Amino acid sequence: MKFSIILPTFNRAHMLHEAINSVLTQSNKNWELIIVDDGSIDKTKDIIYKFIKKDSRIKYLYQKNKER
Repeated sequence: MKFSIILPTFNRAHMLHEAINSVLTQSNKNWELIIVDDGSIDKTKDIIYKFIKKDSRIKYLYQKNKER
């Protein structure tokens, strides 16, 4: 059975490597990682796309920030 991991983020590019790598190193490999970006203006998108190129189980959803 496949399970989904949802990772919300907003301007946390400096933390993304650690968060995504923690999912990649799980012993159960039957997952998808859905990263929901709430309008980041830092390097978040660039970092996520580097991971997406290496692993198709990672999905990226971008939305405009709800607080601005």
